[in-house]
Amino acid sequence: MGKKLKVAVIGSGFISNIAHIPAWRSLDKDVEVVAVADVNEGIAKETASRHGIAEYFSDYRLMLDRVNPDIVSVATPNAFHKEPAIASLEAGAHVMCEKPLGINAAQGREMYAAAKRAGKMLFVSQTGRFGPGVAAAKALYDEGYVGTPYFAETNIVRRRGVPKWGNFHIKEQNIAGPGFDIGVHALDTIIWFIGPSPVISASGKAYSEIEKQGEYLVESDIEFSDRFTPRPYLNSEFDVDDFTVAFIRLENNITISMKASWALNAPEETNVTYISGTKGGIQIFPAPVVYTTSGGYMVDIVPKVQTVDLIPFQGHHRCAAHFLRAIRGEEELIVTQEQVLNVLSIIDLIYESDKKNFEVSR
Repeated sequence: MGKKLKVAVIGSGFISNIAHIPAWRSLDKDVEVVAVADVNEGIAKETASRHGIAEYFSDYRLMLDRVNPDIVSVATPNAFHKEPAIASLEAGAHVMCEKPLGINAAQGREMYAAAKRAGKMLFVSQTGRFGPGVAAAKALYDEGYVGTPYFAETNIVRRRGVPKWGNFHIKEQNIAGPGFDIGVHALDTIIWFIGPSPVISASGKAYSEIEKQGEYLVESDIEFSDRFTPRPYLNSEFDVDDFTVAFIRLENNITISMKASWALNAPEETNVTYISGTKGGIQIFPAPVVYTTSGGYMVDIVPKVQTVDLIPFQGHHRCAAHFLRAIRGEEELIVTQEQVLNVLSIIDLIYESDKKNFEVSR
């Protein structure tokens, strides 16, 4: 067995404790999580103690210098991915960055340029691609069941589901609401399926109508107290959108309709994403289904696959394992620069359209 690769983690919040660190620890035959950093030293210390990590730091640059990691997971709030990712690349580490890569496409290009200069890999943990059943859907799509795609729709609608365990609701930390936070998963998966189709334009609207009312509903949030200590949630801090809707035009005669909400007076939670084409359609989420015709009848093809993960955030485990194999040269990165920048460009246009109140082009 070769020497274990050293992994360091920047950020000690929710996604670090629940997803990134457990994912890397599940690969303990090949890697070792040696350090964690957070601007809040107390949180960094608590995280290190919880996971049995040897060192913790309040300055990630000092950590990079002292630990000299082979791999860095960037799990900071969305607004603060760029600087630690670039610093890690320049320090000689491969980087797995939490989605979205940057606050906009321009920032994403800077980060990929830094990776190229450093000769290191930059990988975005777009875990939607690694969900249960998605591989089956992609295989059926690639087999030609859809034909030529021309329309996709994604509805990730939570009737009430504002994340209250971090800084998601604070614009300075997270940039925007559900379109930026959860819509990016579905958009990324659609772009991956359909292939190179650069965005042309988008018409979007971002609403903030429900959470600002301060309903203080009793909600059934997942209990994470044994694995993460959340900061207190204050409704008065909420300054992002709670519902995003958009219509997107891509090259190759393709359009996408998107709805993403943390709070919306609508039917119970839905998570449906599908692509329609000239031969058939395919549902990707929540489970793979092909909609086609055969023998003069409409036919649904449902592959027999697992559609529910067995452990929380198992997609991150699959991401980390894939990234490790890519670092070793065993496979190519599944999430490419072209795809990531296209998705960021789409999100840029959605929120620009919201501000201008009309459709905007790239």
